[in-house]
Parts: sequence; C-alpha cells; structure tokens
Amino acid sequence: MPLWCRARKKRNEAERASAGSKEAFNLLRFSPFSCRKVLADDSFLRELIIPFSSDGYVALFEIASGTTVNILAVQRQHEEDYH
Repeated sequence: MPLWCRARKKRNEAERASAGSKEAFNLLRFSPFSCRKVLADDSFLRELIIPFSSDGYVALFEIASGTTVNILAVQRQHEEDYH
C-alpha cells in the first residue's frame, strides 16, 4: 500500500477514535459514578471504558467535585476478548 494511502487510513482511524472518545466522555458530564471503580476503598478514582473497533481505550479519571472530573490517563486496550 502506498504511503499516502496508509496516512489517509491512519487519519480516518484517528478521527473515528476522537469522535468516539468525545461521545464516551460526555457520560462523565452527568454520571461519572456509573463508571468502574479502580480501588475498592476510593469511590472517586474511576475508569471509563471507550469501545473502538476490535479493541478500545480505558480512561483513568478522578471525580474532584460535583462539577469537575480530571482525566489522569488514557490507555489503548489490545485484548482479543475486549468488547
């Protein structure tokens, strides 16, 4: 595949991932406590699962207040059984 085709494919994939992430992050506006807890004894440290293609992303965040959520990290998941 020519280099320009690979670059276009990567750009399209990045645009789809960005759109999916924005949609997923909107959940944090109204329901951050519905996301998975990271530690049993810390209700404010959570993970948001962001599905994308055959894998996806996990965003680590903390609930700082009733109106503030801090995104601490985003990691891509490469698991065969990830849904």
